[in-house]
Amino acid sequence: MDLELRHLRILLAIAEAGSLTRAAAALMLSQPAMTTQLRRIEASFGQPLFERSARGVVPTRAGELVISHARDAVVSADRIRSYRLRPTPGPEPVTVGGSSGPMLSHLTLHLPAVLSNPVTFVQFPATGDAMSRLGDRSIDAACLVDLEGFGTTPADGVVVDVIGLEPVVVILPAGHALAGETWIDLAGLADETWLLPPHDPGCDDYGALVHACAAAGFVPRFSPHRIGDLSILCDLVAQGVGLTLAQGSARAREGVVMRRLAGDPLLGRHLLALHRESPLITSRPLLLGLVRDAFSARCVKPG
Repeated sequence: MDLELRHLRILLAIAEAGSLTRAAAALMLSQPAMTTQLRRIEASFGQPLFERSARGVVPTRAGELVISHARDAVVSADRIRSYRLRPTPGPEPVTVGGSSGPMLSHLTLHLPAVLSNPVTFVQFPATGDAMSRLGDRSIDAACLVDLEGFGTTPADGVVVDVIGLEPVVVILPAGHALAGETWIDLAGLADETWLLPPHDPGCDDYGALVHACAAAGFVPRFSPHRIGDLSILCDLVAQGVGLTLAQGSARAREGVVMRRLAGDPLLGRHLLALHRESPLITSRPLLLGLVRDAFSARCVKPG
């Protein structure tokens, strides 16, 4: 089977929805048709791309790699499509960036179908980087995540809407003594080493964790390593190098477990940011509706 762009969109829809049923509905396909397409795609790769369970589907390691490249290919195809010559001037092209996986992937799938402007999507690993790009008009809008009380400062000319709060979870090795608990008291992790991403001026995870640990009665010990890729962080956690943090909507990886912290001492803020001079400012209600839908469907709620 020759792999086509429509097959890549199917993989992205399944990864975003976490369910064949929801993905089929999003693409207006029947579930049997979606299942058949997925089987053909997996057969062309010679291995499963998703793990099935009663709770839905999650990408395998091979699936994560394929989906990453599929997303790049779809973005590139949309970019190429946006460059088509028109006999008369059309809507101004726009660029949407961000650091929030669920929100950005949802917009990538659904915004082009309802927006007249040609749109390109770009992911930034750091919230501060995306906010800086908004400030200099390199991008028009961004889906961002920061930490409540330790978050980003809007650049000049940028308007920010808080979409919702999501608890930050701790990621532990699957064999950790507390891995069987549903909720973990942060004070019970006083002797652990913490692995964090590189410094992000738009999201001070280091300061937030220090503050939360101080409230729990201890000073955290940090690894000297600063790793930005969650897959690598999870591999290190699985090997016993330390613990790390993630948004509650993050996907579990092999060898680790994600657990809520008692009292939710760390809360992530999901944000939509737009530049006031962007052509997208008139479509702000449309963007807000899409990202709120994504937050409701994909994100864990406090409490």
